[in-house]
Amino acid sequence: MLSDYFYTLLGERPVPKAKLLKYLIVVGAVIVIYSVVWTMTSPREQLEHAFSATSQTTKQSRAFSTPSRMNVLVQRKSHLDAQCDELINRGEINMTLNVSKLDHVIVDDKYGLLYCYVPKVGCSNWKRIFLHMTGLFDKTRKRPEDIEHNEVHFKYKKRLRTLVDYSISGIHSRIRNYRKFMFVREPMERLLSAYRDKFAGVGFEDKTFQKLAKKIMQSLHPNSTSYQNVKKGDVTFLDFVKYLVQEETFGSKGFELDEHWQRQSILCNPCHMNYDFIGKYKTLNEDADFILKHTGLSQYSFPKRSVFYNASKTNDTFQSYFQGIPSYYKERLRRLYQMDYLLFDY
Repeated sequence: MLSDYFYTLLGERPVPKAKLLKYLIVVGAVIVIYSVVWTMTSPREQLEHAFSATSQTTKQSRAFSTPSRMNVLVQRKSHLDAQCDELINRGEINMTLNVSKLDHVIVDDKYGLLYCYVPKVGCSNWKRIFLHMTGLFDKTRKRPEDIEHNEVHFKYKKRLRTLVDYSISGIHSRIRNYRKFMFVREPMERLLSAYRDKFAGVGFEDKTFQKLAKKIMQSLHPNSTSYQNVKKGDVTFLDFVKYLVQEETFGSKGFELDEHWQRQSILCNPCHMNYDFIGKYKTLNEDADFILKHTGLSQYSFPKRSVFYNASKTNDTFQSYFQGIPSYYKERLRRLYQMDYLLFDY
C-alpha cells in the first residue's frame, strides 16, 4: 500500500485520488501515534530513576506532568546530590546514619512512601493526607482537610508510623526501596513563621512555648518582672533571635533546637536518605500536586492553607520584622542555618 504512494510521488505509477487520500490518512495516523508514544517514553533518566517503583497507574499519569515541573525536580535533586558529594569528599559529613534521628520520616507501607516532615513547611496538610491514607477517616472524614488541626498533631498523632518504629533491617529496606520526599523552606522565612506562631500566635497556647518564653525573658531581661506572667507577644522577634544565637545557648553542650526552628538538614538527613523529590514551600501546591500524581495518590488534592494560621502570610511581613534585626545577628543566623542554605540552594 505505502509502496503505491511512493511510486506516485516518483511519477512512476498513477493512483486514484480516493486511494491516495486513504494512504495519506494511514501515514498521518502512523506519524501521530509515533509522536505520542515518543513523547510519553522519551528519556527522563533522572525522573525514571527517582520513581522507579511507581505503579502502572502512576506511569500513565506521568504523561500529563508538565516538563517544567520535571525539570525543577531534576535540578533540585542534582544540586543536593552535588553538594552532598562535595561535603562527603571533604569529610564534613559522617555517612553513618543515626537511625534514632529518623523520627520525622513518616512511613506508608501500602503505597511504599517515606515523607520527612519539617514543621512550618506545610507538614500539617501532608500529615492529613497520610492519616487519611490509613483508612481511619474514610467514613467520618471524606477529605484530608476535614481532619482538624488538633486531631493531626495530638489526638491521632500516634496513628502515623515513622522509621524509628521499625527494626534496623526494616529501616534500611524501606530507605532503599520506598519513594522518598521532603519539603523545605527558606530558612529565615521559616524561622519567622515559627516565631509568629509559637510566641505571638495560637501556638503560644502550648505550655511548652510559654515556658520557653519565660526562659527567654529571664535570660535577656533579668531586671524585668514581666517573665513571671509572660503573655503572648512579650518575647519580641529580636529577643527570639538573640536567644538562638547567643554563645552560651548555641555553644552549650546538649543544647538542641526545637523542631520548629531546627535545621532542615538535621531533621531529614538529606545526604543519607537520597530523597527522590525535594519540594519547596514557595511552590508548595504545584510540587504537592506533582508528588500526588506520581506516587499513586492522584485521588487526593493537596488541602488549602488552613484558617487556623495567621491571616497574613509570613512573606508579606518579612521585611517589617527583619529590618529591626541588627546585621550582626543576621550574620549569626546565616551561619546557624548555613547548611540549609547550601544544600537546598537558597
